[in-house]
Amino acid sequence: MPGYALFALATTLTALLPLGDLGAGAAVVNAMARSRDGDREPLRRAITSGARALMCAGALIAAVGIVPACLGVWTPLLGHTGQPGADSCVAVAFALFGCGLPLGLGKSVLIALNRAHVALMLQGAGSVFALLLLLTAAAVHAPSAAFVASGFLAQCAVGVLCLVLGSRLLGMPLLRLIADSVRRRQPRARIRHLAVPMVVINAGSAVAYATDRLVLSHVADPTNVAVYSAGAQLFAPVIGLISVAGMPLWTLFAHQRESQDEPSRRDLLRLTAHFAAGGLVAAVSVVLLGPTVGTWMMHGRIQVGADLMAAFAALLFVQAINYPVSMWLTDAAGLRFQAVRVSIMAAANLALSIPLARLIGAPGPVIGSVVAFTAAVFVPSLRKALSHA
Repeated sequence: MPGYALFALATTLTALLPLGDLGAGAAVVNAMARSRDGDREPLRRAITSGARALMCAGALIAAVGIVPACLGVWTPLLGHTGQPGADSCVAVAFALFGCGLPLGLGKSVLIALNRAHVALMLQGAGSVFALLLLLTAAAVHAPSAAFVASGFLAQCAVGVLCLVLGSRLLGMPLLRLIADSVRRRQPRARIRHLAVPMVVINAGSAVAYATDRLVLSHVADPTNVAVYSAGAQLFAPVIGLISVAGMPLWTLFAHQRESQDEPSRRDLLRLTAHFAAGGLVAAVSVVLLGPTVGTWMMHGRIQVGADLMAAFAALLFVQAINYPVSMWLTDAAGLRFQAVRVSIMAAANLALSIPLARLIGAPGPVIGSVVAFTAAVFVPSLRKALSHA
């Protein structure tokens, strides 16, 4: 149990870094919308700018993980979950995560090309690859760091595959373009007006969700961290599927903005209703199947309760119905508005999660997320989108 708690915490600590993709994804999608008559120069410049920023950020992230690990700082920071080998686990996680940052541009390119479903399939293949690496590590009794590395190595492999596929679709050598981005003479685009609010949004989301395990590790016991992680493993692929369904709207709305053909209030309400229906089906499935599947995944050693899965289901539903609105608010002004709302949500969520985790354990931070997201993000964003549609 403590070993799994360490694995779960080490593999998610990188999500605490408030960097995300530094707005490169937004810049790539909007640059693709501006590309006309086969002119790929705006896209080339956006990819170059994003890749340079992500490579610098990746090097910084690797240092953030490795330097404290060499000083033995991570073990006490992990609270009850800290144990021998924790420093090496965190160092490996941060180093590989940093290496994978610029490779993640491949997914943004596929989304801009309306190939989000392809990115999802490659991500699924990456999960299978990660599982094979985990089984291999278990077979040879590898140290904990090898288990932590498996998922990040799979993410890097998926990023390379996405870039290779994107290169073929665009007729553009993306891997070489990313490698050459560090050269100062390469032409770049201005992406700050999109990147800054996206960084704030990513940072707010990281504080709101990625701190849940850390909060539990300090105010509860390792069992609660393990139970939460088991429920989150079921929540993550479902919300990922809904995210993939919503991503094409970003490209659609970006093209509509360039053609001055904004969606109407009726369009937004219709799309929101569709995502609400899909989110409701997914949420009911999580409640009905989650406790049994989660407990089976843990070989019966821990019990995943219906209360935890009900909380995850509520979070799944409210995030699902917010997707059309959040994708519509992806111009510069809309991203700035979302950045403010997500920052408020992050503060409210953390303030709620600590006492709720202390009071009811694993479901507490999830309930805090539901309340904070609904009040601070969804309701204001829907009101703003409908008022301008």
